[in-house]
Amino acid sequence: MSVEQVEPANSRRQRRWQDVHDRLYDAACELFLESDFVSTSVDEIAERADVARKTAYNHFPRKRDLISEWGRRRRLFVQGELSEEVVATHSFEDVLRHYFRALVKINQVQRPLTIRMLMGWRESGGPFDVDPHLLVEVFRDITARAVDRGELRASTDPARVATILYSCYFGILYEWVAGSDQEAPFDLAQAYTQLLDLTFEGLLKRPA
Repeated sequence: MSVEQVEPANSRRQRRWQDVHDRLYDAACELFLESDFVSTSVDEIAERADVARKTAYNHFPRKRDLISEWGRRRRLFVQGELSEEVVATHSFEDVLRHYFRALVKINQVQRPLTIRMLMGWRESGGPFDVDPHLLVEVFRDITARAVDRGELRASTDPARVATILYSCYFGILYEWVAGSDQEAPFDLAQAYTQLLDLTFEGLLKRPA
């Protein structure tokens, strides 16, 4: 067997680690959908994933770390929908609208899981604890780039804009998950379009 055919030990360990990590996450999502976040125990998740309880805690020391993992995977999905080229070459308005369309898409596709995770996030501390989407950083970076390009007033504070967008995003989302798994109380895309219309009206430099 040639050297090229021998898989490095670190690579094998990483692959096994990722396999267990994915099994635990998938098992947790299944159980949350069958019941809810609060009622599901780590022991149940470990049993469903067919791993030892200690192993489950090695991967997710706190149950709410599963919500952070959910946020990480959603973030990767949105990043896949919003390429670096789009961010670098499109306007502030186009980038934000594109980003929110991707957020709407995954929320609608995963509505039942979004409900379970957001309710679990709130029970675990919610916005006062950790942002599983790291949206504040994303919004701040997009806004800062627009200020540098001269699309927004030089006095615009990217951190303040990011906080406002973040708060409004989750405020609307919490209202949206109030319905059943199948029926939402309002059109999420329309609600975010209205939010962005108001945002751009106040921020963008318009021709006199």
